[in-house]
Amino acid sequence: MYLLNVNTQQLEDIHEWRPYAILSHAWRVGETHHFHAVGTESVRIQPGYEKVEMCCELARQDGLDYVWIDTCCADANSSAARTETAMSAYTWFQQAQVCYTYLDDVDGSEDPREGYSTFRHSRWFKRAWTLQELLAPKHVFFFAKDWTMIGTKGGLSSVISSITGIHKDALEYPERVPRFSVATRMSWAKGRMSTKEEDKVYAVMGLFGVNLPILYGEGETKTFLKLQNEIIKTTDDQSIFAWCPAAGASASSDSHASGLLLADNSTYFADCGDVQRIPYDRWSEYCAKHFCSKNITYPQLGVDPTCRGIQATLPARQRGVGLEALLACARGPAVWNGSDYVASVNKADLVCIRLQQNNHGYERVDKGHLETVGIDDSKKFSLLDIHICASQPYLDLGVPSYRNWLLNSFLYIIPPSVLFLMYQSHKASL
Repeated sequence: MYLLNVNTQQLEDIHEWRPYAILSHAWRVGETHHFHAVGTESVRIQPGYEKVEMCCELARQDGLDYVWIDTCCADANSSAARTETAMSAYTWFQQAQVCYTYLDDVDGSEDPREGYSTFRHSRWFKRAWTLQELLAPKHVFFFAKDWTMIGTKGGLSSVISSITGIHKDALEYPERVPRFSVATRMSWAKGRMSTKEEDKVYAVMGLFGVNLPILYGEGETKTFLKLQNEIIKTTDDQSIFAWCPAAGASASSDSHASGLLLADNSTYFADCGDVQRIPYDRWSEYCAKHFCSKNITYPQLGVDPTCRGIQATLPARQRGVGLEALLACARGPAVWNGSDYVASVNKADLVCIRLQQNNHGYERVDKGHLETVGIDDSKKFSLLDIHICASQPYLDLGVPSYRNWLLNSFLYIIPPSVLFLMYQSHKASL
C-alpha cells in the first residue's frame, strides 16, 4: 500500500499500518493520475492536484503524517495495482482515521439540509465507487468546492439518508453495515453510475465482504451473477432472491438473462430497501410449526446452487400450473436485535416468488413488483424441494455441481455403492 507523506509529498511503500487520512471525491473530466509524477515540479500544475495539496493540509491540521488518494497512490498503468485497489478499497477507507469528502459542485454558503441545496444534488452521491467511501469510514467530513467544511456524516445522517435511501444506522454505525440484509444493501446502489459497467458490481464487493477477479468486457449482468454466487457461499440470507425486475422489464422476458432466482443487476433491488431477513432459528421454528410436510420433517434455510440451477427447500403452494414459494425474509421496518437487522416473523408480510413449471423443473416469473403474503395466509403453504433451472448465462459461470456453498443447504446423499456403479458405467462408455 502506497501512502503519500503530507510533509514531503513523496510516496512511501508502507508495509506496517500507519495512521492516515483518505480522500473521497468525484473525478472531473480531464483529471489525471499523478502516481508517476509525484515528487516532481510538474505535478503541481496537473489537473486535480490541488485536491492532493488540500488533503495534505487537512491531514497536517489533524496531526496525521500520511494520506491515501486514488489519483496519486495507485498506479493506473499496473493491472495488479488496479486489482489491489478495487479489492482493498473498502478496507482502506474503513481503516482510515478520517475521510475528507470533497464535493466540487457544492456551494459552501448553503444549508445542506434545505431541499434546494446543491449538496442534495451533488454528483458524488450518484457515483458507484463513492457508496463504499460513504459507508466504510467511521469519520467523514464533507467539504464544498471552496473547501469550506459542510458537516460530518453523523451530523448530516438524516439528510444523506433521504438522498440515498441508506438507513441512518448504517451511516452512524459503520460496523453495522454487514448486519443489514443482502437486499437492503443492494438497494443502496440504486441510481449510481460508473464509466465501466462492470465497476457498478466491483464497487459493492466490500459491502458483502467478497472479492471477484477484476475483469472488464464481460458486461454488468455476468459480473453481477458472479457477485451473487459469491455472496450465496457466505450467507444463508434469502433476501438475495427478493428482487423485482427493473421498471419496464419482466423477469420472464428476454431482458432477464439468468432465468432463475438471481437478478441481472442491482437495479432489480432498487425497491427492496425494506426487505429484512428472518433469522434461521426463528424461521426454522416457524417452518416446523406451520409448513411441515410428509416428506420433509426439518426445514432447511439454505439453497444449493449447482451448474444446473438452484435446489431449494421452500414453503410453497400450488397456483395454477406453477407454485407460489415463500422466502425467509419479509417487508417491513428493520429491527435491531443486538446483532443483526431482522424482520419480526409474527407481524411480517413474507416475500413470495412465483414459479412456473418447465421441462426440467421450475423457473421464476414476476409481474414487475415484489409480492408478499400476509402471515395468516402463509399457513396454507407446505415445505417442498424445488429445482429452479439455470439458463446459459448462469451455466457459463462454471459453478461446480459437486460443491455445497451453504452450511444449512439441502444435500443430496448418494450411497457410495451407487456412485461406484455410476463411475463404472461412465468408464465403460469411454
